[in-house]
Formats: sequence, C-alpha cells, structure tokens
Amino acid sequence: MHQLTDRIIRRNNIVDANVCRYIWRGATPEYYFRLQNHILKPLGLLQRQRNIPHPPPPPPSPGHTVGMASYDSSSQFPSQSPLPKLQIAIVFLIQLTEPLAATVIYPFVNPFVNSTGITGGNEKKTGYYAGIIESAFFLAECFTVMLWGMASDRFGRRPILLLGPLGLFIATLCFGLSTQYRELIIFRSIQGAFNGNIGVSKTILAELSDSTNIAQIFSLAPMIWCIGVIMGPSIGGVLADPEKQFPSTLGKISLLRDHPFFLPCAVVAFFALIFFLIALIGLKETHHVQRHIETKISHKRVFNFEPRRQKQKSADTDASRQSTDTTTRLYPNAPVIPNYGTIQKRPSTSTLCSTVSSTSTLEDLESDQETVLASDSEDEEDSKVDAETPATLKSLLIPEVLFPIANYSLIALLDSSYTVLIPLTYTTSVAAGGLGLTPFHVGIILSVWGAANIPFPIFCIPRLINRFGARTINFVGVCSFLVGFGSLWGLSVLAGAVGYANWLVWALIPLQFLLSNTVGSMAYATAQIFVINGAPSKSALGATNGFCQASKTMARTIGPVLATSLFSLSKEHDLCGGYLVYTLFMLITFVSRRQKCLLTPAMWPDNAALPTSGLFTKDSSELAAAPT
Repeated sequence: MHQLTDRIIRRNNIVDANVCRYIWRGATPEYYFRLQNHILKPLGLLQRQRNIPHPPPPPPSPGHTVGMASYDSSSQFPSQSPLPKLQIAIVFLIQLTEPLAATVIYPFVNPFVNSTGITGGNEKKTGYYAGIIESAFFLAECFTVMLWGMASDRFGRRPILLLGPLGLFIATLCFGLSTQYRELIIFRSIQGAFNGNIGVSKTILAELSDSTNIAQIFSLAPMIWCIGVIMGPSIGGVLADPEKQFPSTLGKISLLRDHPFFLPCAVVAFFALIFFLIALIGLKETHHVQRHIETKISHKRVFNFEPRRQKQKSADTDASRQSTDTTTRLYPNAPVIPNYGTIQKRPSTSTLCSTVSSTSTLEDLESDQETVLASDSEDEEDSKVDAETPATLKSLLIPEVLFPIANYSLIALLDSSYTVLIPLTYTTSVAAGGLGLTPFHVGIILSVWGAANIPFPIFCIPRLINRFGARTINFVGVCSFLVGFGSLWGLSVLAGAVGYANWLVWALIPLQFLLSNTVGSMAYATAQIFVINGAPSKSALGATNGFCQASKTMARTIGPVLATSLFSLSKEHDLCGGYLVYTLFMLITFVSRRQKCLLTPAMWPDNAALPTSGLFTKDSSELAAAPT
C-alpha cells in the first residue's frame, strides 16, 4: 500500500504525503476493491512497468500479483499471466466459423460442380472448376480483410467481429440452395467477404495476452482449425445427398431431394448463428480507445462524478487564484509548475490536491479522493487517445512486418494447396491417378485425424516453443509439408500398382497425417507470434493483423487454383507420370524453409526470458492490463 502511495507522491510533486496516506487509512475491503479495479488500474498504478524518472521498486513478494503478471520468487521475471478464459473461448468460437465454412464443401464439391453441368461430364475438368470455387472464398476474404482490420481500429473490435458469423449464416444457406455454377461463385465469395474479419479475432487475442502467455494462446489456434476440420468434412460427408444416405428419413423431404447439398450447408449456417448470439451476449471490447470510453462511463456510474465535477468547478475559480501562494506556503521546496492553476480543460490532480490541502479538513478528503484520482485518470487517458493515430499501409512496409507476413503467407499457400489435394487425390479414380475413395470415406478420415490432433496443440506445442524456440518449431512445421506432398505421390503409386486402395494404403494414411498434418500445425502456431511481435505499435495491431490476413488469404486464393489446375494438367498430359503437381510443391516447400533465416526470434528457449524487441516490449504492460 505504501508503494502505491509513494508512486502517487512521485507522480504529483506537490501532493502531501500525509494526505495520500490518509486515503488508505480505514478503507473497507469493498472500497479497496472498487479503488483498485476502477481507479488504480485505469491510472496504471497497478501495472508492472511505468515510465518514471527513477529506478522502479524491487519485485514484490512471492505470489504477489501486479496487473495480470504474477511474480515468482525464484526469478526476476514474471511467471505466466492468467488467461481470460471466457473471452478467449468466445473468440475461438468465432474463429471456428472459418474452417467450418471452408471445409464443409470438400467432400461434395466435386459432385456439386458436376451437378451444375459446367464440366459437360468430363471428370478430368472437375479440378479446374472446383479449384475456382474453393479459391473464390479466400479471394473475397483477401479483398476485405484489410478493410475489416482498419475498421476495427476505428470503430472497435466487437462490432466488426460480430458481423462475420451473421453474414456467413445468410451466405451459407444461399450457397446450399444454388443450382448454377455462377451462383456457387457468387455466394462462395460472399462467404469469404464476411469471413474477412477473422483477422480481427487474432487482434483481440493479442490484446488479451502478454509476453508471458502469447505462446499458449496462439498455440491453440491449430486446435480450433482441427476442430473445424473434424466438424466440417464430417457434416459435409455424412449429410450430403441425403436421398442416397438416408432414403427412408431425410431422403423423403422434397427440399433435400431437389437440393442434395443444402443440408450440410444449413447445419454450418446454424452453427454460425449460434456463435453470433453467444458473442453478442458475452464478448467484451478490447480496443484501447473504445475501452477508455467504457471506463469513463463506468466511473460515472460507480462514483457519480458529474455532480462532484460541477461542485468542484464552482470552487476551482477561487482556488486557482490562490494556487501559487498556497503551494508556496505549504510546500516551500516544491518545484514551480508553469501555468499552474490558470487555463485548463478540467481540474488536474495537482490543482485539486492543492485546493483540498488548503481549504478542506481531513474529513472532506474522504469524500473528494475519488474525484482527485479519477479526474487525473481521464486527463491521462485522453492525452494518450488523442496522441495515437491509426496506422497506414505505408507504416507497415518495414522488414519487421513484411518478413513474418511473407513467412505466414508461404505457410498458407502450402497448407491450402495440400488441403485441397487430399480430397482431390483420394476421390479421383485409381485409373486417373487417385485412390478411388468415396466422399463418405474422405469425411471420416479427415474427422478422425482432426479428433486425434486436438491434444497436440494444447499440450505439446507450447512446451516445444518454450524448449526449442519459435523459429526452430516454425522450420520443422514447414518441412513437414515435404512429407505431405511426397506421401500423396507415394499413395497414388501404391494404389495404381494394385488397382485399388489395399490394406497397405490404408495403413500408411494415418502415418501421412501424423508426419504432415499434425507436425505442420506447429508452423501456424508460431507464424502468428512473429506477426504480432513485429507490429510497430499497439495502435497498429489491427492494421498489422489485417495486412497479414490479406496476404494469407491471397496465398490461400492462389493455392487451391494452382494445386487443382496443376493436378488436372498433370493427369491430362501425363506430366512426370501424372505427378508433376506433387513435385512442384515439394520444390516450393524446399525453398520456403529458407524464410526462417529472415525471422526475428519472438520467443526464447528460456521460459523466463522476455522478448527483446517487438510489440510486447514496447507496450507489454498495457496489453497485460487488458480486461478479462
């Protein structure tokens, strides 16, 4: 308590020490709780780092908590801060809409395209048109994601994020009801446009984290994708064409007979609506400007500042006339403050405290202490908000931002290409160079892999990052795509040798997913850490994530078109035995692994070490103080 009092004294040079110590005397636990959470925390007095012109006080005693970071007596660095679990869970639910909407069509996209008649019955042309549909989603997302990010910097994270699942709900229903190929393209693009605000969710996660728990939070991102990969292909593979799958029940509904692929789209749309309602009720604003406005409103409700401010204005005119004499009389050694007590937008802490010291008794201080602390909080926060300007695209064109985004984009290119090649290779007939599996088999395989992969990002990836560092884990994750593309090649050769997918092919499929998909999820978990650490400032965090999301979605737009086109081209012209597509992507993966050398380490092998550069070193204390 005395340390907090001393900070107030050092911050306001003319405040009487006895006055400040009286504030704490006899305070009830209820009042202390209000003071700590509604006044001291917005003031920054509970934060771990302060820009003060003298050495900071020594670390608190073991188990003591400052802000969100708790200190361990065995180390001078803070241990891992507690996670705001409810807010993170809501954000992850919003993120779940992306893999659901993106992957639900994978098991039935080929027959859906053929049902429109665009291919003319030629199976080898299906890859071209299916790739366009899959890429339209990410192309529309690419054109809108930067706009969503900048809008979140201006209007707040919460309203922008809520628009995503609501738009997906409508667009996904319309996609399932489409009967022509151009309708598929239009509504798939609308899905991607509303999904473009998914980058805002990553900005929220960054604002809810600090340097001690960012690895744990973003290592869970692959888990969300795995859950989406479980649910999306399962819904698409099991519920597609219910007239054949469930002829005695769902197959009797005329709507589902006329639109055989509407049911899985309707289920995904229902999930998007549920996630929207949950976020509408429980999601809180994390943007520092909007949070400042909400904090001021909260202060007025809790402490009823407006009457006190009006009361204080009536006495401030007379008090300001005597401020210089009062200060000199009570504090002869206090420094002279220029223009003190003259023209101010509203009373500062110095003015109020000098007035209180000269005109009030100790009993009056108890009623005025709330106004003293909160008025200075508003002055300080207003100056911070006014000083910050939104980031521009030009300010993001620096190596600290571009190299991590380039790394993330290459990973997205490889992952999206590999993701669309799996169902395309599996469902293509053996004679055409595939495995000859059905959409139902593909849905089951992807679902089982997703369920088995959930524990890995939760329990393994954070420990691996803390043990080996983010750059090493990123490098291993990128190299795993070599195994993925090579395994598709090998499985096709084995199936073609015997004429069908025998037991050996089925036995190697789990090994393929283990060495490629599971290990490859580490690349995504670490790539986002580098992007956040490279943000120029906290005010540019939304724009940085928007820029990253735009680049990533552009890569995801190119990936499916490139992969499916090369697949069809390889099969039609028998290039490299029909396996040219796998050879080219293995070469791209080999080149992409060199991107690791350009990355700045954002996490260190030592769990106690903190980053020496990046966003969290510039403003880690403010991020740590984000509301839970």
